[in-house]
Amino acid sequence: MEKEIHHGGNIEQAAEKLGIPVEEVNDFSANINPLGFPSDLWNVLVQSFANIEVYPDPDYPELKKAIAEHLAIDPVDVFVGNGATQVLDEAICAVKATDALILAPTFGEYERLFSRQGTRVHHYRLQEADDFAFEMTSLIDFLKEHHEIKVVCLTNPNNPTGQLISSRDLRKLTDFCNKHHRLLILDESFIDLTVGQQKSFISELTTDDQVYIIRAATKFFAIPGLRLGYCVTKNQKLKQQLAFQEDTWSVNGIADVFGQNMFRAKKYIQLTHDWLNVQQPALYKALQQVKGIKVFPSTTNFFLFKCADPALREKLLKKHIMIRQCDDYVGLGPDYYRVAVKGPQDNVMLVNALKEILGSEEQ
Repeated sequence: MEKEIHHGGNIEQAAEKLGIPVEEVNDFSANINPLGFPSDLWNVLVQSFANIEVYPDPDYPELKKAIAEHLAIDPVDVFVGNGATQVLDEAICAVKATDALILAPTFGEYERLFSRQGTRVHHYRLQEADDFAFEMTSLIDFLKEHHEIKVVCLTNPNNPTGQLISSRDLRKLTDFCNKHHRLLILDESFIDLTVGQQKSFISELTTDDQVYIIRAATKFFAIPGLRLGYCVTKNQKLKQQLAFQEDTWSVNGIADVFGQNMFRAKKYIQLTHDWLNVQQPALYKALQQVKGIKVFPSTTNFFLFKCADPALREKLLKKHIMIRQCDDYVGLGPDYYRVAVKGPQDNVMLVNALKEILGSEEQ
């Protein structure tokens, strides 16, 4: 029986349970940029309402051009949709594979979307002893043993573990897929939120590569209510297959205009990198000092940790702090939790609350 998939960010439900306003819930369960919506794009967003009675261009030429210019690729390599999940679903539908491989643990939507298409899902299980990292050679060996697997779906960095796959290893896997007629779907929803600004694999793509790369604007630009995702491939056959699956007007007019301008928010983008490069390692160090939890290394704006208290989430909720319990992830259980990196005051509040609950506050 499949595990029910939960998602972070359901603060309305938490607030109702506590009987408090939503604004009083401090949400560490959703991995959203704590800087909030880019203030210098508010005027652009407001002006976009003037076209609310007009259908957007179904080809989204200006949106694709803006994304392509930012990524230094051709606009014909770009496909857009209503969030990363939609373009991921379209990529999966385009493939029509009988068998697919995903990591365990990883984002639960992959298995749900594959299963919905009747695709059998295989799990490559990550080990806690290895901090949930893996050797690419071992994964490729697994694929060699399972000829029936035609699609590999990975996220980089992985969610909820935060581990990054190097470009070198991704090239090894891509070359294997090219040679053995497999497809790689690579979800880079958090690649722009990595410490040190890790490089996207998009810059490595060639026209021969059997690769779809999925990206999201949601996390970085703090627009979960707006929804904007995109997919990149340079392979002509993959483009044709994906184009056949595309929904008409999948991006609303407001998200279209936002996407055309999002990369112009240079100051916001720099402030985001500055925040993450300081606060992410600081929170990691602070969490390591909390007795009663084991925090795993991460390259991105969230951390996975293990705690023997299965009621930790509920205890934190009483302090108006919401974290993500990871019992719905394949390969994890109720003793695993994920927390987002936020601002310095919020991060300190979280750590202090953990120490108080777990009895590790210094005497």
